[in-house]
Amino acid sequence: MFTIPILLGTARKGRQSGKVANFVHKQAEVFGFKSSLVDVRDYDTSRTVAPWQKNLSAKKWGKIMSAADGLIIVTPEYNHAYPGELKIMLDQIHDEYAHKPVALCGVSSGNFGGVRMVEILQLVLLDLKMVPVHATVYFSNVEDLFDRKGNIKEIFYIKRVRELFRELQWYARVLKAGRQKA
Repeated sequence: MFTIPILLGTARKGRQSGKVANFVHKQAEVFGFKSSLVDVRDYDTSRTVAPWQKNLSAKKWGKIMSAADGLIIVTPEYNHAYPGELKIMLDQIHDEYAHKPVALCGVSSGNFGGVRMVEILQLVLLDLKMVPVHATVYFSNVEDLFDRKGNIKEIFYIKRVRELFRELQWYARVLKAGRQKA
């Protein structure tokens, strides 16, 4: 069993990405990942803190990532990029990310599901020594995607998310073996 936390990358009031993160989290557990939902709201993302500075928030996040075999980030596209609080949180640690796979779920109120944001975020993740997987799920028109109870209306997303999980699992297995040999 692989430990794969899901990071919800926005703290915006009225955010729709929480619905997507909850959906992905439930599907991850059904798939067989040991998963937790990590919310940037629960961390100090009001200012940038370097990885070498002492910070309780960074210590907590570092502990989660040290134990993780990979990561799934669910985040919206805001003005063609990712939220600032996500960048601040990612920058709090560094070594804990090395050689771990990361899968992305883009969210938007429009038709493209955050595709521009994903392209930009992948470059940041590469610099953090993470391995972005190819399978990405784009949740478009998010306001209409869930019913009042938070259930997804478009069931084809279940198939897409499972494809993402299969690829992430493969990378988690291969990279974990590589990290253990190093």
